[in-house]
Amino acid sequence: MYKETKLNLYRSMVRIRTFENGCRKLISEGKLPARFGMYTGQEAVAAGVSAHLDKEDEIGSTHRPIGHLIAKGCSLNKLMAELCAKRTGFNKGKAGPYHTFDPESGSLGANGIVGGSVPMVAGYALAHQIKKDGGVAVSYFGEGASNQGGVQETLNLAACWELPLVFVCENSSPEVQRMLGHEIDYPQLSIERVSDRAAAYGMPGSSHDGWDVLKIFEVAGEAVRRAREGKGPTLLEFKVHQIEGNLEGRIEAEEDEKVWCPIHNLRQKLVADGTLTPEIDDKIRKEESVDVEEAITFALGSPEPEPIEAFDDVFVEGA
Repeated sequence: MYKETKLNLYRSMVRIRTFENGCRKLISEGKLPARFGMYTGQEAVAAGVSAHLDKEDEIGSTHRPIGHLIAKGCSLNKLMAELCAKRTGFNKGKAGPYHTFDPESGSLGANGIVGGSVPMVAGYALAHQIKKDGGVAVSYFGEGASNQGGVQETLNLAACWELPLVFVCENSSPEVQRMLGHEIDYPQLSIERVSDRAAAYGMPGSSHDGWDVLKIFEVAGEAVRRAREGKGPTLLEFKVHQIEGNLEGRIEAEEDEKVWCPIHNLRQKLVADGTLTPEIDDKIRKEESVDVEEAITFALGSPEPEPIEAFDDVFVEGA
């Protein structure tokens, strides 16, 4: 793998973590009104997958959309403004964290409904297939959504039609948490691997650690290439450790959790092979911090929507 590729993966993860830390700061100061699930600990998945996507490719997100949106290349200014419920946000401050989307970067359908974006993304994949433009779509969902009927139906349809679609399951289930040494009693899946379901639909599937961005980059690249070549969908499962937990709280991982921190893991590998020096690391972190501070300044200085604007954009005028 090229040095530039490794550093780009590292930068993408640092950007996501830095942005979310900026959100935490605003929440603690009472300047960001929403509480929402952070992506901390999962950065490797979005970074590794999006590294293979073009601007014209689409992603469907979940109720943890920040990492997906940032890795796909959205504007940090507009994203922060949306989270702060400002008129200059992607969706004029009306979507907040759970429903924000950015068509310009192909980030479509951050969704508060469990599994809600999966069938929708199949439509974008079908459009690419019909137009024969070589585009692909990626559907992100969690292990809970993998049990939803709409997700199962979409897996089947995508396989039947050989759609250029990559299914990406980010599994933070109790089973994974027990694997990580946590005591959790309630089961959520009757199978060990979500990817085991791929065989039932006649598509490739595999499971991997979600904190190893180099491995994610490798397997995601294979799945995206397969989709672009018209060979149909792939189901990828990444077992993830949500360092943050379910809602905002700690900024940094505890010492015993760093083994599952994708940024910490990649940093160690890049330092060992000479790709990342202290100077390069400091430069990346400072540049991303500057961009996030700029996004915060933009958001806090932006106007809030007027109450009457809640009635705008509900339907197409004159239709």
